[in-house]
Amino acid sequence: MPPRATATASPFLATRRKAPRARGLARRERLLDAAWDLIAERDLGAVSLVDVAARAEVPVGSAYHYYDDIREVYEALAARVAAQLLERHAAPLRRRPRRWAQVVEELIDRGVAYFNEHPAAAGLLIGPQTPPQLKFRDRERDRVLAQVFESQVDARFELPRFAERPAVFFRALEIADLMLSLSIVDDGVITPAMTAEAKRACIAYLGSYVPAVLPRRRLAARPPRRSALRGL
Repeated sequence: MPPRATATASPFLATRRKAPRARGLARRERLLDAAWDLIAERDLGAVSLVDVAARAEVPVGSAYHYYDDIREVYEALAARVAAQLLERHAAPLRRRPRRWAQVVEELIDRGVAYFNEHPAAAGLLIGPQTPPQLKFRDRERDRVLAQVFESQVDARFELPRFAERPAVFFRALEIADLMLSLSIVDDGVITPAMTAEAKRACIAYLGSYVPAVLPRRRLAARPPRRSALRGL
């Protein structure tokens, strides 16, 4: 079953159609649930909107009322996954880090755990068959997620300010994503070895801009609320 939207509005969940009424919303949810189940069983290219409608027990005509094609279904699922990842990464850290790199390591572990818990999400966003347009949209959402990484570090350590800082965190996140994607291609899951590679590559890139040791903030600042990230 695909991750559900939370009560808090997300910058990722806007749709091109007006919000459906209760019955229509229920059908849309059934279609998304069905698509989620199908892409956990099959390659993305082997699923059609007709397949989704059949699995959801929704008339095909109704399915096309909500989505023009399977790509729109995938986009809706990707938006939900992105919202769930944002919420997971913005949550408080489990332990007090001694080094800024430990913040990055914990955040990468959160993403890995999510994708390994939800193989459909991994196939959708970082798998070898992710459609180019979906991959492009996901890169844009990663800019918001990179801001969460940056904020989680800056809330606990005196992160130096420099003009390219947001771009550096974004590129570091993309480097980590590449390692995770390679693991999906090679092994079908994200392995511990490739998780370690993702951390190593991400931290090494950030370390070319950020000193290995940063002063810890005396009182950790709170990372920004999700509402502060809307519209990015």
